[in-house]
Amino acid sequence: MKEVLTPARGVIAAALIAGLAMPAVAQSQLRQALETGEQATRRAEQVQEQINQLDDQRSDLVSEFRTLLQRTQAAQLYARQQEKVVESQRRELESLQEQLGRVDEITAQTTPMLLDMIADLEAFVQADLPFRTEDRMERIASLRAAMENAQVPIVEQYRLIIEAYKSEMEYGRTIDTWPEEIDIDGNSVMVDMFLYGRVALVYMSPDRRYAARWDRNEQQWVPVENRFKEDIATAIKVAKGTTTPSVLYAPASKLDVEV
Repeated sequence: MKEVLTPARGVIAAALIAGLAMPAVAQSQLRQALETGEQATRRAEQVQEQINQLDDQRSDLVSEFRTLLQRTQAAQLYARQQEKVVESQRRELESLQEQLGRVDEITAQTTPMLLDMIADLEAFVQADLPFRTEDRMERIASLRAAMENAQVPIVEQYRLIIEAYKSEMEYGRTIDTWPEEIDIDGNSVMVDMFLYGRVALVYMSPDRRYAARWDRNEQQWVPVENRFKEDIATAIKVAKGTTTPSVLYAPASKLDVEV
């Protein structure tokens, strides 16, 4: 590194030049003075170096302080935001607790309604055409069992009842046929039952010997005229899918509804 001639060193150099012409005692004193000045210069350089180091440390501390200040401000902002979230969750929790407090009241009001719906459905099945009666009554019995089962939530109870109502509605929009064994004049006869939606319910034996329709007014089976047997046979084939769909004629009785 190139040495820089400081003012102090310049003075020392000038003194050395001048000292060449001085007596020995004076030269000794001058030499001591020069050494002292040199030591002071080195000390000054060391102090300056320490000052430079302290200045660098100060710069680092300022930078670190600014970083910590930014982090602190970000943490405070996040904390304020979280306070709002916690407050929102607290209000929601209070609302849920209030709703839970009304569950018993809602259940107390809903259960009687569901039981009435089952009773109405049972009364409807009993007053309806007597088709698949056993299956339909079993469905109603399962609904009552679900209402008595504490493990079945009220929402599921409601769903089961609605599904039962939908099934009953579907019977009125479709045609259906199924084999069934019935008693005719004391004899067990296998017949084909046929349901025209809810317009009519008829049966006919495969040999066409027996054919009858359910009379709503008399609440019993009434033999049908021979002219309807061919139509019934065609309807049964359509329901079984053994022939193409066509216009069907049903031997139905007049339905009187009291208002």
